[in-house]
Amino acid sequence: MTRLQLARTAVFVAFAIQGLTFASLITRLESIATKLDLGAGDVFVVLGVTTAIGAVGSVVAGRLASRIGSAGTLSLMLAGASLAAVAPAFAPTMATLLVLNGVYGFFLGGVDASMNMQGTATQDAYARPLMNGFHAMWSAAAVLGAVYATVTIALGVPLGLDMIPIALLGLAANAATFKLLLPPEAVDAEEHRTSGTLRAKPRLPWLPLLLVAVPTFAMWFIDSAASAWGGIYVVDGLGAAAAVGPAIYAAYQLVLLAVRLPGDRLVARFGPERVIRTGGIVGVGALVLIVVAPHWSVAAVGFAVLGGSLAMVPPQSFVAAAHISPEDAEEAIARVNLANYAGYLAAASLIAGVAELFGERSMFVIPLALSVLIPMMARRYATRPAPDAVEIR
Repeated sequence: MTRLQLARTAVFVAFAIQGLTFASLITRLESIATKLDLGAGDVFVVLGVTTAIGAVGSVVAGRLASRIGSAGTLSLMLAGASLAAVAPAFAPTMATLLVLNGVYGFFLGGVDASMNMQGTATQDAYARPLMNGFHAMWSAAAVLGAVYATVTIALGVPLGLDMIPIALLGLAANAATFKLLLPPEAVDAEEHRTSGTLRAKPRLPWLPLLLVAVPTFAMWFIDSAASAWGGIYVVDGLGAAAAVGPAIYAAYQLVLLAVRLPGDRLVARFGPERVIRTGGIVGVGALVLIVVAPHWSVAAVGFAVLGGSLAMVPPQSFVAAAHISPEDAEEAIARVNLANYAGYLAAASLIAGVAELFGERSMFVIPLALSVLIPMMARRYATRPAPDAVEIR
């Protein structure tokens, strides 16, 4: 394999570690909430703190990558996330859970930003779409994580102990592939990095980045609703059995994966704008189905379709951000990644509030209202990849 092919493989591994670890933990949220007797308001606080600190982690990753490169940043953050993901299930109190989830959230934010820096740089080096494939790997690993959670919950494996194999696998894969990632000189233009010195403070165009961040925010708000609240919605709102919650998440991620697998070919053929707009329209319909579902099985279909409709937004958001300011792509990606955590934080607060005031059946009304932003703002994704590939030997 060439150096560039090895780098691509390493990025695939990083996305897989993140997807597997995140899904294995998020699908245990209901079990952790039951263990600590947490209500919807308590879950909101936990998610809110985790998300807010995740945003800090994303910003730190952007700064750190400008000093040591995104490869070193990614490896460091991945190791921290693998270790930190084990602890929340052992939390004896709400206060302890907040601290432990906050630590995981910090590394989660750092990984999200740095792995997309590496992914975008690798795509530009290849000079063809790759980001949907990377995110497809995340989804595939997330499906495995959700299935793993479903099985271990059904078998009665103690909380916390079931996360240890996930952590060990992540640490081993990270150690094996760290040196294969793209080095700093392949990611950053030479004129923006000099040996032994810091880069000048980037001057990023805020308005174009903000306009990409708006539909990105909407997507992550909806994704947060589906990931963190979908299980609670079908179990508490529609009367499904407890084991159905992780299965709903698995269906969501499975269809998301099915769309991402051919995603790079779709983007190459139809362009990102058309792909995002079509998916956004389908997403509005899926959320209507979820909101009016008379039975959890109908909602399950809605969640599955919703996953497919949102599949292309995150990878294309990072590509659009990087190409707005190619000379400061790392920082641009880190800043647009903040929309991820803003969406999650807003979803945590608003959906918890709706559940407390109007009941679980009303949880997805706000995600439905926000979903129209994605097809409306699809033109923000009409960017072109860098014309020249980066030569890597």
